[in-house]
Amino acid sequence: MTTRPHPSDDIRSLWQSMPVEPVSISMDEMRARTQKFKQKIRRRNYIEYVASVLVVAIFGWYATFPLPATPLWPIANLMIIGGILLVVWNLHRKARASSPPSDASAATLVDFQRAECTRQRDALKTAWRWYILPVVPGLILWFIAVAVGIPAKDPVRAAIMLSGTALVVLVVFAAIILLNLLGAAHLQRQIDALDRYKEQT
Repeated sequence: MTTRPHPSDDIRSLWQSMPVEPVSISMDEMRARTQKFKQKIRRRNYIEYVASVLVVAIFGWYATFPLPATPLWPIANLMIIGGILLVVWNLHRKARASSPPSDASAATLVDFQRAECTRQRDALKTAWRWYILPVVPGLILWFIAVAVGIPAKDPVRAAIMLSGTALVVLVVFAAIILLNLLGAAHLQRQIDALDRYKEQT
């Protein structure tokens, strides 16, 4: 009595033995992809720059408030502004958009796109360090200045309000870090796809 292979095994073997057609990407298609990626990064950075200008204006305005009994208030706001400016500089240095060489071949464009995805991925993975941390000292001093400088008839209520505000800030920071890590994971999948393409060509 012989054992015949299961039909599903035959189908699986046949499927695995079929030749795999290499994926082909034309130079025009690759150039369109790199251009689209650059525009996406540039649009993101422009939004960050505009938001930074608004935040600097708001905390510059806050710094003029006459908070009694403490010189910490204007210092804290100026420290936050300094942190925001450092974030903008880091964003330009680490995650600016780059243009591919105008006379690049398709293979060169693939290498360029992989390098760009890797650079943006690394920037997103470390955003907590260069995007979040620069503003943390100023924010801590800001909360201290508010707690010390504003006379509260109801200290318990004031403490609850400050704690609630601090919690909101922590949640926002956590959400920013999470979104950046998800973005880094998405870029990693693009890098893996480019690596698979290079192996097939």
